[in-house]
Amino acid sequence: MEPSNTSRRTFIKQCVIGGVAVYSAPLLWEMSRANAAIVSPELAAQWQTQVNGQSKPKFRNDGIAKVTGQKVYGRDYRAMDMEGWPKQQGYAFILRAADASHVYQGFSLDHLPASAKPYKVITAADLARDKIKLPDFYGDNMLLAEGQTADYLGHAVAILLFDSFPAFKQAKSLLQFDQTLLRFGEQTPFVSDSKDPYASWRLIRVEGENGAREDLYSPLHDGLFFPSVKDRKPEWLGNPNAKGTVSERGLYYAGEIDKQIASAQANQQWQVLEREYRTQIIDPMMMEPEAFNGWYDATSQTFHTVITSQSPQDFQEMAVHMLLSSPLAGKVKHLVVHSPYIGGGFGAKDHSIFPYYGVIAAVYAKGPIRLANDRFEQFQSGLKRHPFIMKSRLAVDKSTLKIQALTSQMTVDGGGRVNFTPSVTSVGATAMQSIYYTPRNDIIATAYASRNPDAGSMRGYGTLQSMTAMECMIHEIADELKVDPFKLRAANVMESGQRNTQGAIPNGTLRYREMLDMAEQDPVWQNRAVNKKDYEAKHPGMRYGVGFGIATKDYGTGASAPSAAVRLAKDGKITLEIGFIEMGTGTQTSQAVVVSDALGNFADEVKLAEVDIWDAMQLVQTDNPYIISQQRQDEMAANPRWTPVKAMASSASMSAYYQSHVSRIAADIIYRHGLWPAAVSIWNELYFNTPMGSTNLHNSRDGRWVDGKLTALGFPPLSIDILAKRAHDMGLVVGVMGHAFNRWAWAEADFDILGTKERLALDALALQYGEGNATFAATSDTTMSIKARQASMKSNGYHLIDRQAMSYPKAELNNAMVTYYAPCATLVEVAVNEGNGEVTLLSSHTWLEAGKVIVKELVEGQIQGGLAMGIGHALHEGLPPFEAGAGNGTWNLNRYQVPLARHVGVWDQRHTILPQLSDNDPSRGIAEVVMIPVVAALIEAVYQATHVRFYDLPMTAKKTKEAMA
Repeated sequence: MEPSNTSRRTFIKQCVIGGVAVYSAPLLWEMSRANAAIVSPELAAQWQTQVNGQSKPKFRNDGIAKVTGQKVYGRDYRAMDMEGWPKQQGYAFILRAADASHVYQGFSLDHLPASAKPYKVITAADLARDKIKLPDFYGDNMLLAEGQTADYLGHAVAILLFDSFPAFKQAKSLLQFDQTLLRFGEQTPFVSDSKDPYASWRLIRVEGENGAREDLYSPLHDGLFFPSVKDRKPEWLGNPNAKGTVSERGLYYAGEIDKQIASAQANQQWQVLEREYRTQIIDPMMMEPEAFNGWYDATSQTFHTVITSQSPQDFQEMAVHMLLSSPLAGKVKHLVVHSPYIGGGFGAKDHSIFPYYGVIAAVYAKGPIRLANDRFEQFQSGLKRHPFIMKSRLAVDKSTLKIQALTSQMTVDGGGRVNFTPSVTSVGATAMQSIYYTPRNDIIATAYASRNPDAGSMRGYGTLQSMTAMECMIHEIADELKVDPFKLRAANVMESGQRNTQGAIPNGTLRYREMLDMAEQDPVWQNRAVNKKDYEAKHPGMRYGVGFGIATKDYGTGASAPSAAVRLAKDGKITLEIGFIEMGTGTQTSQAVVVSDALGNFADEVKLAEVDIWDAMQLVQTDNPYIISQQRQDEMAANPRWTPVKAMASSASMSAYYQSHVSRIAADIIYRHGLWPAAVSIWNELYFNTPMGSTNLHNSRDGRWVDGKLTALGFPPLSIDILAKRAHDMGLVVGVMGHAFNRWAWAEADFDILGTKERLALDALALQYGEGNATFAATSDTTMSIKARQASMKSNGYHLIDRQAMSYPKAELNNAMVTYYAPCATLVEVAVNEGNGEVTLLSSHTWLEAGKVIVKELVEGQIQGGLAMGIGHALHEGLPPFEAGAGNGTWNLNRYQVPLARHVGVWDQRHTILPQLSDNDPSRGIAEVVMIPVVAALIEAVYQATHVRFYDLPMTAKKTKEAMA
């Protein structure tokens, strides 16, 4: 692959950032060494089949490549696999500080044998001399300088470069666990103690006189306000005033909530439960630790990279800015970014700092350089799930069983770098109410820096922590009130149209009550008392318990911006290009299926991690979409090239709903403006007395796909290859590129497509037309001739359509914070061993509302994987904080217990996926919610077995045994 090649494909895929041409090469298609092993196209095409006349995926479309051991993961590639790279692979190793309380004073490598010495040692002094800075998102102090104290445990000190694997391996074996290698001096305070909070949020809401459908006060109704900071702590200052500013009104209503709780508790009207809940640090434990490979080719002035990131579009821009301030400034004309499959992600490879250490290594390397974490290094330096401390209070009216108030003070440990901690903190706060309606709430969530490793956007994103605490309060207060927990839930379940803790109405129908009814009727729940008696009689020394949990997880970010390009070749082959990457969720397979709704056939090829092709839409982004004013948004929206967000990371469970939205629209435009008129043309020409009458084929919605062929009103079915050739010959729409924006509602605009104005939920659209055939003149339904259409495709091979009547969701919808939800419930039965405290999962049943299911087997896989992750969080997984934890560099799977097959009840897992309400239901983002309710269910099941409540996770066998003693 030669990035300076001027072929049309290369040109389309290039963009320029800061004078550097960026080339996105997502799936490593041109690997000479890998090509020899790639499976045949005929074998690879067998992933889909026909069942009862409908196309069905037989297995994942990447399945054969994976089971036959092809190189699909970024971690798999070496220099010898990369066409045009030197064959000699170099290796990098990072030294990290496991001390954050003493001044770092340097190190010596004199004891290394000559055969193990690095050819280059990169330190903070090199970065300072060469003025290399981290992207602002990550803060500063990329490498710890001598004379300073580490910001956090695992802080990188130096990067060592080796020109061969033997040298690297020998040095690493001598250095990695050498506790005396780094020298430290005097003791100092922790750096984190001098930092202000990363973020502090407060959600105050009081319902209005008409109850759940209006507010006296809420963030959406009144706006958000923030604290001042004194002595590194937030202070919510102001004079409470019901008619004052947003903060004064907020403090007034917060005070009223406290007074009402105290009064009703004193009068014994409300049952008030106050508890503190703690969750632990979790490692994502993806099977493929992070990796990077890079090489600077001085001859062509090209910087090549192979990354494993959920956000390659952000890496491209940030990497360019790093290069522009490095010793290579002015020497790099091209940046090539390969984004293969990353393996497991779970959010931990979204905006990880890791790839930027790879960039630095490649800047100073003399050839290709590979930086790849082993499992010890991934534990020490990888992003973690935030630990929460939640001091919460729940008030329930004793007579009606209605929740009256919910308050909580959450403390979130963000670790050594800020990363996504502010966002995780806000989402954790908004999620606390779960499926329950609360007429009054005051939820405060504050995130702090600490000397723990960085915490980021790991699956659950704060909701796992806060919703588990809420569900535990429901269990315990039901016990105190001596009512069935399902009865308490039924009295408080949130109904469609009611408002959440931010004052926003969740989108769509809420089916929580339906899910509760199904779970309550499950035989495991109905027969729990009898089963407990029988089981314990048959199994002396074992205690039996049943537990239930339910949760509803938001999906999306409030600034979601999917793009898709669908192209129909003349032979009928369908290509779909998207910005998402594959991280195990099956995005490539599901998106291939999505386009079949409109095109009757699966995409033959799905290209992932595309970044630069979207430049054909010429979009610009200028402001932070979360804080933009309405005036500024209105001003910028007048520019047809402006969008609030150009691209988004592969995170927040966004492929099923957000990515599918624009993939479907693009495919539908090809159907309505390409395949349908082509079909009508053929039917008119061959199968009707057209000169003497009309076929009445005026509405494209009359078309039906059967066995991959298009028919309508009894006309002969036409295969897609026949239709595609006619569409190309007629110069119709055969390629569509679209961009959409969602802030808890879709942006909309008018677009002129071949003379027809259409309102679409897009904010950018570009089209490609067939090249035409002399046999076909301009059709009667368009104002553009075939020649004119070809001439219009000036934007990287696309005709860029100017939008009209642009309508973006209001800026104030940011205060809604979340409105899209997916619910999930889990029922478990467990047995607890009195002797050793071990909890055995006897069975589980999961209920999930996924909306429109794209590929059932992929959803089932998410249910199974989510259940395992939840079990790990509840019973097994956890890292101690600070010096005993992952930051010390000694953690691996020999110490960190992940759930194994025997822990997850493999043969006793059941699930129910709720049927969709209609055939045009949207698909919900469910990849995170499936892991959440099992945690609370297990906590309650263990309580029912042992009469011990746990408020601090995980419930390890050791802790359970001690609690039962």
